[in-house]
Amino acid sequence: MSRPIMKRETIEESAIRLFATKGLARTTIKDIASEAGVTEGALYRYYSGKEEMAWKLFNRELDQFTHLLSEVLFDDRMPFDLRLGLAIQTIYDYYIYNGDQFAFILLTQHGFPEDKLLSRETEPMAMAERFIGQAVGAGEIPPCDADLHAGLLMGAIMQPLVLHRYDKLELTPGTPAQVTASCLRMLGLC
Repeated sequence: MSRPIMKRETIEESAIRLFATKGLARTTIKDIASEAGVTEGALYRYYSGKEEMAWKLFNRELDQFTHLLSEVLFDDRMPFDLRLGLAIQTIYDYYIYNGDQFAFILLTQHGFPEDKLLSRETEPMAMAERFIGQAVGAGEIPPCDADLHAGLLMGAIMQPLVLHRYDKLELTPGTPAQVTASCLRMLGLC
């Protein structure tokens, strides 16, 4: 790997870590440069500023995350309950192995101007709404308000991760299965 690529990766990893811990608004170019061990000028070789960097990194990380998730959610070769369980396991694994990236996606999604809102295809909540709507349409789950139940599911899935991030809940290997069982009960499937 050449030195410029390594430097860019170091800068981007540092930026994601800081955005995930300090937040987008409180992180400065100076903070990122210091964390990455480079000059502030090095950042401007790759990005015009912090906002452009954050937006591009956000989209890259979100695309990677939603690609993994959509492969499971919309694989209709599997029954609904299995897809839901695998999707929850995927989310929890992503959180465990990519904690900074996960926190970055979660914490910065609302920090961008309205003209940069996520599309319905890549926004996780919209994916959940589509997943529930398709399951209702296919008769896999009882009729329900897809938007409401997607919101309830997202809350049930995400809140334990938020609590863990703030040291208020311990995650165990069985946590995703417990969350899945709760979600299936919420949908009237257990």
